[in-house]
Amino acid sequence: MSNIFDVGSSALNSLQRAISTTGNNIANANTDGYSRQEVEFASRTTNRIGGVTLGTGVEISSIRRAYDQFLTQDVQARTSSSGYYSLYSTTAEQIDNLMADPATSISSAMDQFFAAMEAVANSPTSQPERQVLLSEAGTLANRFNYVDARLSELAENTNEQMSVFVMDINQHTKDIAQLNQQIARLERTPGGSPNDLLDQRDRAIESLSKLVRVDTRLQEDGSVNVFTLSGHRLVSQAGAETVRLSAAPQPDGPVRLYISAPGGADAEITNVSLGGELGAAMDVSKNIIDRARRDIGLLAVGLTETFNTQHKAGDTLNQVAGSEFFTSITPVATASPLNSGTTAVSAVIDDATQMTGASYQIDYTDSVVTITNLLTNATQEINGTTVSIDGLTFTVSPFSNLTDGDRFLVEPTGRAASSMAVAITDTSDIAAANSGGNVGDNRNMLSLIALRETNNLKDGTKSVYDIYNNAVSQVAVDTRSARANADTELSLLQSVTDRRDGLTGVNLEEEAANLIRYQQAYQAAAQIITTANDVFDTLLRATSR
Repeated sequence: MSNIFDVGSSALNSLQRAISTTGNNIANANTDGYSRQEVEFASRTTNRIGGVTLGTGVEISSIRRAYDQFLTQDVQARTSSSGYYSLYSTTAEQIDNLMADPATSISSAMDQFFAAMEAVANSPTSQPERQVLLSEAGTLANRFNYVDARLSELAENTNEQMSVFVMDINQHTKDIAQLNQQIARLERTPGGSPNDLLDQRDRAIESLSKLVRVDTRLQEDGSVNVFTLSGHRLVSQAGAETVRLSAAPQPDGPVRLYISAPGGADAEITNVSLGGELGAAMDVSKNIIDRARRDIGLLAVGLTETFNTQHKAGDTLNQVAGSEFFTSITPVATASPLNSGTTAVSAVIDDATQMTGASYQIDYTDSVVTITNLLTNATQEINGTTVSIDGLTFTVSPFSNLTDGDRFLVEPTGRAASSMAVAITDTSDIAAANSGGNVGDNRNMLSLIALRETNNLKDGTKSVYDIYNNAVSQVAVDTRSARANADTELSLLQSVTDRRDGLTGVNLEEEAANLIRYQQAYQAAAQIITTANDVFDTLLRATSR
C-alpha cells in the first residue's frame, strides 16, 4: 500500500513544481531578459519485489532554462557592433553638418574673402573696398575660430562620454564577478538551478557588450571569464579588473585608457581595438574629430603663413613694406600631468608649405629623447636639443635621471584654427601694390589672389581649397560608411535578437496548454491517492471481520 501512496505523492509533488514553474513563466512573460524554464521529469529508482520490478513514481530531474550559447554570443557581438557604429555615425554626422553647411563652412567664408580681394584689385586705392576686405578677413578668422570651437566641444563631450562608459563598464564587470560567485556556489549544491542568476548574468554581459566588445569563456564551476577583443581580462574567477581613464590636461585633449589588475602593472589599451560604444568614442575622437581639427588647423597655418609672406612682399598705401596680415600661429606643446616638471618642449614653424598636419609625441625614455609622428608612427631620436622635421623645429630639454618617463604632445595644427586672427586694423596697411610700385598698383593683390589656386601646401601638392575640400570629403565618406554600417548592424541585431527570443521567450498559448496538461495530470495523481485510500479502507474492513 505504501508503494501506491509513494507513487501518487511523488506525482503530486512533481506536478505541483511543474505548475509553479509554468506559472512563473507566465508571470515573467514581459520581463526583459527572462528565459523560459522547462521542467524535466524522470522516473524514480524502481523496486524489485518477488521477482517483479515495480515503478516508484516520478521526480523532477532538473528545471532547465531555454538557452542557446551561440545565439546568445551572437546577440552580444551584434549588440557591440550596433553600439559602435551608432555612436560613431551620430558623432560623424554632426561634424559633417558643421563642415558642409554653407552657414558654417570655412569654404564659403574663403569665397567671400577672395571676392573682397578682387574688389580691392579692381580699385586698389578705394577705402570702402579695403574696409570690406578687412571685414571679410575678420569673418574668415572668426569662422575658423567657430568651427574649431565646435569641434573642441565635441571632443570634450566625447571625453565625458568615455568617462561615463568606463564607470558603467566597471559596474557591469563587478556585477558579473558577484554573479559568478553566487552561480558557482549554487552549482555545487545538489539540485541547484540558478536559472534566474544565469539570466541576470547574461543581461549584464549584454549590457557590457554594448560598451565594449567582449569574449566569454565558460568555466567548469559555472562561472565565466570575460575578455576584451584584444585579449585583456575583464572578469575572472579571481574577480573583476578595473578600467581606468587618464584625462588630458585640456578637457578636449586625448585621453588614455588602462586596465588595472590588482597587484599588477596597468596595461594601456588606448590604441587597441575595443569595439562597442567606448571603442567608437575612442575611434571617432581620433579618426574624425582630431583629424578634422588638424586639417582645418593646417589650412589656418598654411593660409596665414603663405598670405603673410606675400603680403610683406608688397607696399601699403603709404608706400611702405607690408606687415603681417594675419597673426602668426605658434604650435602648442602640452606636458603630461605626470611629468617631472624639469623639462620643457617648444616648436616653431619654419616652412608651412612643408607641414603635413601631423601631431608629434616627445618621450624621455631609456636615456634618450625621441620624437614620434603620430600620423605615420615614425620615431627618431633627437640628438642634442633641437631637431627639424616637416617644416618645424623642435627644441627640447636634455635627458637626465629626473626626466625619465616625461612625455609631451606637440600640436602644430591641432589647435591652430582657434588662434587665427587678423593682425592689421588700418585699411591703409593693406599691401596691394608691388614693392616699389605706384599707389594705384594692384600687382601684389593679384599675387595674393593667386594663392587661392596655387598648390603651395603639403610640399606643393595642395591648395588652400584642396585642403578644406579633402577634409570635408573625408568626413562625408566616413559618415556615409558609418551610417550604412549602423543600419546594417541594427538590422542584424534585430534579426538575431528575434531568433533568440523565439527560443527563450515565453509563449503564453503554449504555457496555458502546459498548465491545463499539468492540472489534469495533477487531478489524476490525486485520484491515485484517493484510490489507494479506498483500497486501504477496504482492506481494513476485511481484516476486522
